[in-house]
Amino acid sequence: MQFASPALTLVIGNKNYSSWSARPWLTMTELGIPFAERMLKFDSEDWARNIDALSPTGLVPVLWEGEPGSGFASFDTVAILERLHELYPEAGVWPRDAQARARARSLVADFHAGYPNLRAAMPMNIRSSHPGKGMSREVGGEIEKLCAHWRDTRTRFRTSGPFLFGAFCAVDAFYTPVASRFVTYAVRLDEGAGTYRDALLGTRAMQAWTDAALLETEFVAMDEPYATR
Repeated sequence: MQFASPALTLVIGNKNYSSWSARPWLTMTELGIPFAERMLKFDSEDWARNIDALSPTGLVPVLWEGEPGSGFASFDTVAILERLHELYPEAGVWPRDAQARARARSLVADFHAGYPNLRAAMPMNIRSSHPGKGMSREVGGEIEKLCAHWRDTRTRFRTSGPFLFGAFCAVDAFYTPVASRFVTYAVRLDEGAGTYRDALLGTRAMQAWTDAALLETEFVAMDEPYATR
């Protein structure tokens, strides 16, 4: 579905590494919300020259309405998702049902504020494979908590379709970089979680993001704890 749009530009980082950038990009792409992409690659001259003008926080992602750098900016991934819902209330950024919408927002907030061990030990790295790396008791506990949320949500709210609330929405985009991590580090999942992981990775949006990530050659040391240049 396509929608009339103000001029939107999403400022993102490297597709191989930037899980936070991926979330609004996947949401907009999968739901057909048109936007321009402006990539600032980490540790690059482009980043050094332009990050102050293109990001009020010095971080990515940033959603600009109007001219990037002089229009209106929404920053932080969750704030961007909420702004997209306000701009495109019929796009399906959040589920239509009120309780489902509240649960989806709760899940996004839960991951946004937590899971520090999983994020630190298993950074998103689409083009690499590090089976077994990063697993610990703490990481395993966070993965089980995450999968328990998935099981409970699908039991309570799923109608038709492979995603948590049937149709793809922002919470599915939020979990897609996690699904990518589970492949990179060969994390074993039960059948239900594995099926959901595969659905996330199989979206048109994630396939396009992955294809672009695999073409990147930059090496960012802080995101490569298990590799050398």
